[in-house]
Amino acid sequence: MIKSIQKFSVSLFLCAFVFNSYLYSLKPERIYKAVPSDYGVIYREVSFYTKDSLKLKGWFIPAQDTSKIANDLIGRVIPVPKELKPEPRKYTLIDSTQRPTIIICNGDAGNMTQFIFYGYHFFTKGYNVFLFDWRGFGESSDWKIDENKLCYAEFIDDYDAAIDFVKKQPEVDPSKIGVMGFSTGAYLSFAIAAKRNDISAYAGRALMTSFNDLLKILKDIFPDRNFVAPENYPEKLLPINAAKKVKIPVFLIVGENDNRTPVWMSERIFNLLQGPKELLIVPKAEHGGIKGPEFISYPEFFEKVLVFFDKYLK
Repeated sequence: MIKSIQKFSVSLFLCAFVFNSYLYSLKPERIYKAVPSDYGVIYREVSFYTKDSLKLKGWFIPAQDTSKIANDLIGRVIPVPKELKPEPRKYTLIDSTQRPTIIICNGDAGNMTQFIFYGYHFFTKGYNVFLFDWRGFGESSDWKIDENKLCYAEFIDDYDAAIDFVKKQPEVDPSKIGVMGFSTGAYLSFAIAAKRNDISAYAGRALMTSFNDLLKILKDIFPDRNFVAPENYPEKLLPINAAKKVKIPVFLIVGENDNRTPVWMSERIFNLLQGPKELLIVPKAEHGGIKGPEFISYPEFFEKVLVFFDKYLK
């Protein structure tokens, strides 16, 4: 197997390719370059609807062991060549226990394919994992995307729909829902943690403070770009305004050399939080790409996030 992988000139951090485009501009991909079954992962392909009747695509991945998963392919090969794909597996559960579930949301680029790698570190450790695509991303309903927008406020509606759907699934303990996001996904997940009372824990990497702070930084880095904040995004849900309302356990992670959402942003939010909280500053890590915290500090990054979720979700 290893020789076959080397033949295709891949590396552990191939899945980081999409994070190089995380510049706080919307760049959706409509085609899934890989799906969980390409790696021998058991999952359900699902659809659910937003309050404005858009259909969103998701993958529900139940807790499972690693015995029949192509563990040496996940995070290393995208797409998976036909000759390396494991045999399809029937959807079966470890047992009938309702389990804690971690919802991992996308950021501003790609689609949920790249998050199979992230989910792997949790669905092999006793958690269900739910991945989904925003409107206009992957196979979710069409939505006109302006690449200069930092995000759309409607993504919060998408997130709400995802959580409502997940809580109804028979595999899920609805009292133990965790959310996790990166970059744009970090502040959208934080907004969800602030507006809902059914989220038990939050983990976010590269959390901004506000659009105003972020736009000033992006203007210096990309003077030729005209980034704009969504006009209808609720001010009360911006991290700097929502932090005091978030009482659930929060784990903030940021790269020491992150120049887009600098350390001071995470520190400012951290100091405002009223509940259990942890802050991890990853030495030498940047905002994303192959120098993002999850890759500079692999596998310790995921081990620490797992310890956090184990503490508050199990």
